[in-house]
Amino acid sequence: MPGARSKPRKRKKKLLSEASLLELGRKHFAKDFPNPNRQGCPPRNALQLLAEDPRKAENSVLNHVSSCSPCYRDYSHFLQARKKTLRSKSTKNE
Repeated sequence: MPGARSKPRKRKKKLLSEASLLELGRKHFAKDFPNPNRQGCPPRNALQLLAEDPRKAENSVLNHVSSCSPCYRDYSHFLQARKKTLRSKSTKNE
């Protein structure tokens, strides 16, 4: 019938790949929680411990990293350095 409303078509939502979802999360934590004065931030060595041996780190440090972009970025740098060290050790042992 002319002029009759048709049912709106449902858009197919494109599912995010796991890699895309992880990247989205990384960007969110790295940018969306500014703390320019670094209020309440743990010392850098606590962030490094979280990256290198998370079982020994305090839960408060992990909680803080999830709500402070500067600390999340520092933690991420420590984590990447740790991964790089582990990769180089494994290639030397091969």
